[in-house]
Amino acid sequence: MTRVLLLNPPCTQRVSRDYYCGHACKGLYYWPQFDLLALSGRLHEAGCTIDHLDAIVHGIDTRRALAAVEAFRPDAVIAVTAAISWSEDAAFLAEVKRRCGATILVSGDYSRASPRRVLDAEPWLDGVILDFADCDVVGAVTGAARTGLRNVFLRDDTGPAQVAPEKRFSFPIPRHELFVDRAYRLPQLMRRPFTLVITDFGCPYQCDYCYFQRVAHKRRDMESLRAELAHVRSLGIRELLIHDPSFAAIKDHGLTVCDVMRSVAKDFSWACGFRADSADEQLLRAMRAAGCHTLMFGVESPNEAVMAKHRKPQTVDEVDRAFALARRLGMRTLAHFVIGLSGETRESIGRLIDYAIALDPDIASFNIARPAWNTGFRDEVVDQGWLLDDRVEIATTDSLPIWESPDLSRLEMWQLRNEAVRRFYLRPGFVLRQLASVRTPYQFGTLVREGCQIAADAVRHALKPAPVDRAAALTP
Repeated sequence: MTRVLLLNPPCTQRVSRDYYCGHACKGLYYWPQFDLLALSGRLHEAGCTIDHLDAIVHGIDTRRALAAVEAFRPDAVIAVTAAISWSEDAAFLAEVKRRCGATILVSGDYSRASPRRVLDAEPWLDGVILDFADCDVVGAVTGAARTGLRNVFLRDDTGPAQVAPEKRFSFPIPRHELFVDRAYRLPQLMRRPFTLVITDFGCPYQCDYCYFQRVAHKRRDMESLRAELAHVRSLGIRELLIHDPSFAAIKDHGLTVCDVMRSVAKDFSWACGFRADSADEQLLRAMRAAGCHTLMFGVESPNEAVMAKHRKPQTVDEVDRAFALARRLGMRTLAHFVIGLSGETRESIGRLIDYAIALDPDIASFNIARPAWNTGFRDEVVDQGWLLDDRVEIATTDSLPIWESPDLSRLEMWQLRNEAVRRFYLRPGFVLRQLASVRTPYQFGTLVREGCQIAADAVRHALKPAPVDRAAALTP
């Protein structure tokens, strides 16, 4: 019987490598890495013995993680990786290979973008998973095939790596019980334990700064979703993060999902990512009735010219209407903002911060624009000669961005992001409103924990306003 370890490797940073979106966590929150969760059901169905090790959420260092891997005696290791942590990921997995001799497969943003390049550079690696929702992973871990597997690119494969162009997908029920861990927590959720579910895969939109720009969209089979939701509820779990990049990107599909959720259980409670231009009252009412309490919007910027340039022609009016409708229906809001997309200036980002404060979501996430692998934004940054660091890593928690435009320096992006956090969160009225909105003990604990972390980071950045310049040696 093949023994497979599902691994989130250790790292000196608190990083998430989840669903092709590698980034450093800005708070104390964390969640199960969905690539591994999705693959667990297929491996279990095939009779593999599987276990799960999340070194990040438990703060396990390299030495202890290697000991845990060796103790499991794996025949195969499937690891999530990311550009942000690639050097550490590669070094750790190379040592796993040396000690255990296991077959090693990886899933992640950088490996998916450049599978042939990664395999040629890393002799310890046996294959790259191109689509964790629909792949022949069993053939890869058992050694049943060396080439030609569906959505898995192996060392002996020739020609370009290709993802099967399906419009629908399903997968066996994941082993959620392996991933239920009270160390996982998210500020947008209401209680523990929680788990992650997807109702579709990829994204139909083409925002050129997004990790999902080149991840083709496909819809999930509803019977597959129904069976998974029933299993989740049988485990006593009712809190969900619907982990679609953009829930209800196709409205009818979203309405059907809500019907399925209500048919399985009346007490699901969940949050999801959502687009402002999808905020239709019929849809939001159906979501609210099915248990949705929080909408996570990609607002990015109120600069409509910049949004159009980056292939997301979203208007301020659409955002304002979406937030007003969510509030009227009693739904919480989270707004993602991007600091420094090409076309922005210091002045326009000042207006972005003002807009974030006026919009006043329950949670705001301010992120420096990153030229993510396999995106049009990265193509632009490279073509314009704005990339200042040729390493795989695209960002770290304690360094300047690796790129800058003629309109905005790296230091300005860093400073403006920290200014946005301070101005948004350190408002007495905001703090009082958040305390007044608490509905569960878990929510209160998370609010206090994340609030203290934000305050500590604000002080730290004020005392150390200039971060490490990793690209200085490469700057002309």
